[in-house]
Amino acid sequence: MNKLLKELQEKLDFQSAISSASIPNDLLPSRYEDKVGGELGKEFVAHLERIINEERYSPDEASFIHVPKPGFTTRPAALLTLADRLVYEALIDSIKPAIEKKLISDEYVMWPRANYIPKRWGEFERAPISTGEEYVVNVDVTAFYDSIDHSVLEDKIVEIIGEDTFARAISSFLTNVMGSNRGVPQGILASDTLATLYLQSVDSAMLRSGFNYWRHGDDIRMSAENISLARQAIAIAEIELRKLGLVLNSSKCVIQRTEHYDTHLQKTSKVYDLIKKQLYEKKVEDVSSDSDVLQDFMSEAKLDDQMKWDLFYHESISIEDVIEEIREHLQPDELEIAKALFEETMVGIPDGENPLPKDQFHVQIKKSMLRLAAGKSDIAVDKCSSLIAKFPDKTELVCNYLISLSSICPQDVALQVEDVINSDLFLTAWQKAWIYRVLGECSDRISDNTKATIFKNCSDQYAHWLERVEGFKVLSKIGALPFKLIMQSWEIAPIAYKPDLIASAVYLSRSCKRSQRFLEGIKQFPIERVVARHCMSKLQDL
Repeated sequence: MNKLLKELQEKLDFQSAISSASIPNDLLPSRYEDKVGGELGKEFVAHLERIINEERYSPDEASFIHVPKPGFTTRPAALLTLADRLVYEALIDSIKPAIEKKLISDEYVMWPRANYIPKRWGEFERAPISTGEEYVVNVDVTAFYDSIDHSVLEDKIVEIIGEDTFARAISSFLTNVMGSNRGVPQGILASDTLATLYLQSVDSAMLRSGFNYWRHGDDIRMSAENISLARQAIAIAEIELRKLGLVLNSSKCVIQRTEHYDTHLQKTSKVYDLIKKQLYEKKVEDVSSDSDVLQDFMSEAKLDDQMKWDLFYHESISIEDVIEEIREHLQPDELEIAKALFEETMVGIPDGENPLPKDQFHVQIKKSMLRLAAGKSDIAVDKCSSLIAKFPDKTELVCNYLISLSSICPQDVALQVEDVINSDLFLTAWQKAWIYRVLGECSDRISDNTKATIFKNCSDQYAHWLERVEGFKVLSKIGALPFKLIMQSWEIAPIAYKPDLIASAVYLSRSCKRSQRFLEGIKQFPIERVVARHCMSKLQDL
């Protein structure tokens, strides 16, 4: 690996790659080292280039965190050090143009592309409807990112770029960070480029066979004129995937009539439109029955006094005429709709009396809570603990909503996650990390019982490092973390978690001299320095 990177060093643009490497892993909470850039970024690149040139660079095995999926399964997100992320991005950046030229058109392979583009999920889902064929086929690959064979990937890279040095370097890098000859790190942009290259032969085979075919990640949609052709499409896809060592996810392999597929896609938008209509009609009813409310809306619409006289005294115009004039002001705003959508979605919770289809519940709860977070509405706060308990995969969504409200109702926010963290509920390390992120935003409101729970978790040598270091940061913000724990952990923690230990030391340094001396001792390293600087600025807000 060292010799290969040294051989390729002149072709790798680390300075350009640092912007991609600093984009957070989309499966994990954001990292302090994501902030590296500017002069500190240049210093770090110079350091990395030096150790590569001296053949001292070696990738570290990734730290794997299991992220819940809908249901009871998980997917492994890989946490890499910044140095490894930078090398990975630089290697892939160098071959992206060649890959993009050879990819199937974006009319069929919508996302990902070799170059980084926004997801096109909505367009992808609606593509099969436009063909007019009777059936739509849904196909999904089981554990796709985990199953990518490095030797097969290496061959595909050689086919694309016509030489094997990059291919061997990428394959060797992946084997080191994954600790296996299979898999690419999930949640990282560079992996998406390799993933779409890996499935290129499947794309080509399906299109050569004449099927209407679209792919978005490892999700595939096809349309067919009849059941027989739909089954044939699945059979061909399965054969091509097996050639790559991949397997179809049988539980997600579905053939359905196009009209049923279309109806299902429209359900959420129909609910949204219906709620909007109902809210509007309720406002019309209110202004029709309450003259004070009507006058308020007329003033908001800046209708002149003559119209008020004509309505209330001369009765020369009807209330319907006025409603038409103020129609725009009676329309509910996005936050009003989000509140109603959330309440209606909770009535249809999957384990309730009138359950919504699970995927419809997912879309509606996500859409409503994102808007509630943006509008800082506390309407959903008292449901948060139960949502985390019942739907582990919604933990990130719920915790980000709570974080958005932590400055408005910190006590209520703290109580919601304390209920979860102090219960006997099984929580993954990823869930605990997100919950600790919330507690870190309202750390002055947490109970002694919660502090004891976090301390016990931080002291548990068998607990995952992700949850431990997030707990460290909560306790350090309130001065309840013994500096000894930071020192002990510094010697044994995987390198990817050292920025979190630095953050804890910064927060603790307000009251701990030993922590202050520790921070002096790490200033010579670029990453450590930028993490410390970033955390120092955050102290101003505490």
